[in-house]
Amino acid sequence: MNIRPIQNYYFSPLLKATNDKTLPKDTLVQKSVFSFPQMESLPSAYYYPCNITFGIANSAKLKTLFTYGLPCMYTGVEMIDPKKVQRLLKINAFDGPISEVMKKLKPFEKSLQGIELYVYRILGNQAKTHPDKTLSQTMKDISPIYNKKLQEKQNPIFLRLIFESRHLPEEYRYKFMQFMAETKDKIDNKPVEVPFSAMEFLYKLDKIKADICKNKNSKAIKVINKLVGEAGKLEYETNESTIEHQKRVIDFMRKIVKTSVLKDKPQIKTLLDNAEGRLNHKKILMQFNRKSFIYDLDVLLENLPDEELKTRMHNIAERLPTSREYTSAYIMKYKNESSDKIAYRLLWPFMASVEHIHPHSCGGADAMSNFGGATTRANSDRQSIPFVEQIKNNPKIKQYCQNYVDRLIELANNGVFASNHIDIKYIKDFKRAIFTESNREIILDISKLAVTN
Repeated sequence: MNIRPIQNYYFSPLLKATNDKTLPKDTLVQKSVFSFPQMESLPSAYYYPCNITFGIANSAKLKTLFTYGLPCMYTGVEMIDPKKVQRLLKINAFDGPISEVMKKLKPFEKSLQGIELYVYRILGNQAKTHPDKTLSQTMKDISPIYNKKLQEKQNPIFLRLIFESRHLPEEYRYKFMQFMAETKDKIDNKPVEVPFSAMEFLYKLDKIKADICKNKNSKAIKVINKLVGEAGKLEYETNESTIEHQKRVIDFMRKIVKTSVLKDKPQIKTLLDNAEGRLNHKKILMQFNRKSFIYDLDVLLENLPDEELKTRMHNIAERLPTSREYTSAYIMKYKNESSDKIAYRLLWPFMASVEHIHPHSCGGADAMSNFGGATTRANSDRQSIPFVEQIKNNPKIKQYCQNYVDRLIELANNGVFASNHIDIKYIKDFKRAIFTESNREIILDISKLAVTN
């Protein structure tokens, strides 16, 4: 980390206060009130991790039923069939004018909730006034407004951290203020010098690979797999003995991309440009990232003897706005993404996924008798939480499971199960699994099931 004078600091209103021992612990510097739009923040029920498990054995039959608009067993939301989204990605349906893209997104509107629904409406309003711009261009255009809103939320938290830093030993306090100065540069979109991290590079490359694989372009997948293979040759440590080899690996990866179907993929170009710049100790533009900020703060304070202060500062940093809580954080997080990724991120939390009723990590079988359908958010949010705990946290799950089985019965009675060679025993197995996992609390009604095959 470079040491430089701290000047013209936007946290300056509190710098004097850091030496004022009389200031109460919970004092925050009050900033001017900013007008936020409705739904700038949302109830915690909407905050879900967005992970999904792919490749679950024996799940093909259930995935076939996703085509028919099953409701999520945990939220009641009509789930989006991932295959429909994949088909749109494959034909680049989200890359055109926003007015046309919004038409492609319209059929999924009923499934959207929370921040994603609000962002979708913002984009819809923009499509009316600037119909010829792309999703990506639109996000960039509106980002200055939302950057200002986001900073209004972030600043009191940064100020609180600075106030707490008055308790740090001198060597920690100086490093902390340098860290905050670099944070300010990132927020202000100014170049900063950041050490190269092979682990971070591999993580970002893996995320790019996941995006590419969604399009199921065999040539692109072949190239990205080759890039991942080359990246695996990077040493994790960057020092005098490894840096030249790391540069050669990045350079060779650039040559692979230059003559491939991925040569116009902006995410890969940005990743390689940043890696090259960081290895050559150049200042580069680095977007502020909440998770990275918390991680770097934890590393900076790792050996601090005062465990209570360390925990207190970590907990303050955790209050920084997330993209699942605030529209402004969402827009700033994805403002530099491609149009197809912006569209995909809006839909992804509500896509159908295979849920293990008895968690796989707790011995649950990869079998239809243990499968249910849940949105990716709800699926990931549950993790390995016992089903009885899920019910305590959300009593509406009882009704949502009934809604799920009612839709299955409707499909079975209309011949969908038979035409897709799906045994209606799945409906009875689902009822039995829910009964067992709920400790005999939920008894689903399947009396309307007419077929008996």
